[in-house]
Amino acid sequence: MRTILKTDWWNAQNMASNSGDRVGMDVWCTLIPPDELGRFAGREEDLRNINQAYEDWLTSMRSKSIVGADAGVLLDRVRILMINIGIACALNRNAAEEAQSIISEYLRDRALRIVAELKEDTFQDVAVKQTLKSFFENVRFTRDIFPEEEIGRVIPSKVPAGGEGGVIGKIRRSKKTVDVVDAQQRSIQESTNILKRLYMRLLSPDPWGNY
Repeated sequence: MRTILKTDWWNAQNMASNSGDRVGMDVWCTLIPPDELGRFAGREEDLRNINQAYEDWLTSMRSKSIVGADAGVLLDRVRILMINIGIACALNRNAAEEAQSIISEYLRDRALRIVAELKEDTFQDVAVKQTLKSFFENVRFTRDIFPEEEIGRVIPSKVPAGGEGGVIGKIRRSKKTVDVVDAQQRSIQESTNILKRLYMRLLSPDPWGNY
């Protein structure tokens, strides 16, 4: 298992508002964000099982290349992690579902923050950004999905063409018809880039760090 030094930082991350919310100091799982560890107070065995599932997943994934991996492949790799957690916590389905929900929400939040930073220089850029926002808001990391189909369903047919800012500008703004084929191709490629960033974070020693 990954060795974690119990430094002052580690201790600070595990301090909760009251002693009843503290996770045992001998348990640590980097897959669960530090702010969420308190939710597993009193369930140290479940946390150990989750950590072991994560370690096993890391071992199996580190030999796999991301070169040429598309969105579907990357989502499958994340789904395998979710499946492993479910198997590891087979005797406590609630713990498995809670861990899966936490991981999914943090991945979704990270993806949407990346999407928010994308450019909007043209109306096609706007279409791609709206598509990716809808896709990542609704993606289920625990399910087997076909991203091309999911992306195709949420591409807008028209987007604002630009003009005045503010509420009045939005009302007056004309609409441009989206080139759906171009928007889908670009959205699929960009979703792959975003998923690669999420996947590489999961492989890192600090998946939820501010970097």
